[in-house]
Amino acid sequence: MAVVGDASYRIIIEGVTASVRLGYQTAAKLGAWRVEGDFFTAKVETADRFRLTQTPLTLEIPNRDGIPTRRALADVTVTPVERGALQLSARLVSTRR
Repeated sequence: MAVVGDASYRIIIEGVTASVRLGYQTAAKLGAWRVEGDFFTAKVETADRFRLTQTPLTLEIPNRDGIPTRRALADVTVTPVERGALQLSARLVSTRR
C-alpha cells in the first residue's frame, strides 16, 4: 500500500468516564471525554483545583478488563462552559522515545 500526497490522519476516541490523578490522589473525576490526536477534553464532574495545578498528572481511563489505561498529562486547564459546567483540556504526553 502506498500513500500519495498529504496523508494526515487524526484518530478520535471518546468515552464516558475517566479521572485525573496526582500520584494516588484523585485530582478530578471526569464525565464524557474526547481524545483528538494528542489533545484531551472532558466534562468535569468533581475537581480539586489545587491538585490540578500540580505535576505530574496522570489520566486514568477504566477498561472492562479492570486494568486502566494511563497517560501523562501536560498543560491542564479547567474552563467554565454553559450553566456553570466545567471543561478540562490537556495535552497527552507521548510515551514514544
